[in-house]
Amino acid sequence: MRSRKGFWIVAFAIASIVIGVWLRSGSLIAISLTLIIYLVVSITMFRDPNYSLDIYRTIDETRVSKGDDINVILHIQNTGPTIQCLEIEDVLPSTVRLAEGSGSNKVVITLREDESFDLRYTINCPYRGRFKYLGVRVKARDFMDFYMYEQEVKLITIFSVISEIESSKGLKIAPRKTRNWIGAIKARRVGVGTEFFGIREYAAGDELRKINWKASARRDNIMTNEYESECSGDVTIMLDARSETNVGNRDDNTVEHGVRAASTIASHILMDKNRVGLIVLRDIIDEVYPAFGKRQYYRISEKLMDVQPGGSMPFDDDRLMVTKYFPLESQIIVISPLVDDKIVASIADLCARGFDVVVVSPNPI
Repeated sequence: MRSRKGFWIVAFAIASIVIGVWLRSGSLIAISLTLIIYLVVSITMFRDPNYSLDIYRTIDETRVSKGDDINVILHIQNTGPTIQCLEIEDVLPSTVRLAEGSGSNKVVITLREDESFDLRYTINCPYRGRFKYLGVRVKARDFMDFYMYEQEVKLITIFSVISEIESSKGLKIAPRKTRNWIGAIKARRVGVGTEFFGIREYAAGDELRKINWKASARRDNIMTNEYESECSGDVTIMLDARSETNVGNRDDNTVEHGVRAASTIASHILMDKNRVGLIVLRDIIDEVYPAFGKRQYYRISEKLMDVQPGGSMPFDDDRLMVTKYFPLESQIIVISPLVDDKIVASIADLCARGFDVVVVSPNPI
């Protein structure tokens, strides 16, 4: 399409002719004729070009932790005639920002026929959630700046930002009551493990590598080492994300701290080969049923990614869900600022039912 420059040239030429005739000024008429000649030359020699661009975007990570950076490459390939002035802007999602010293998401270049260009920059992700690029703004002009091509190219790229994991050095949270699954918790009984527990007389079927030869020589009988059983247990994390318990702003609030605590604790406990589940109380109850391993942490982090303060559901509903669907005698980790007196009563009820309860309370002040 024609640019605004062409419109104003035409308007100025017409105005010069009208005013020149009215004032009987030959100079104004001469100026208008010069502009008309310029327009005729532009139209005949520089026709509306058929611009054609191939654009695609790549990112080095589609799933990062909060605060991490993502490297972005926007590839532009010119499959049409030479573009003398090409403006490209890769439209950023509203919740991300350019990383410091990483370049720009905008560029103005000249792109010849069949030539390509890579726009490289880095974004920083300060918030949790699921985000996506929607498109690229393209503006192209000819040599005379008479024709202009403007379009927003739809180009969707989706990425996720999960809660960061804090250092778990010195963190000692483990269920007191264990089950007969191999784990990292010392069960104070004989079983499969690596820590020495005691000795006993040799029995048929015992492994030769477990024979304690020094004790056998002293007792004149073959003795076998016994080891302390290392087991795992059940842990359920309960996160209070209701509106009434949220204190602070978007960047620093109790729910955000609670999400970070839940992510860190879940990662730490799963690394010790325990079974972990999650309950989030907000406008609805979200749950992830107990399981083991890296896949379970993926499920938990996906659920925590979408947690936002909201709702006013009573904490009793959370308590009833734990007692009905989750294993009895498991460890319950309650993450809440405890601004509601009913929460304390519910925690006392869980303790009375045989649950091992640990409370992690973000400071609401």
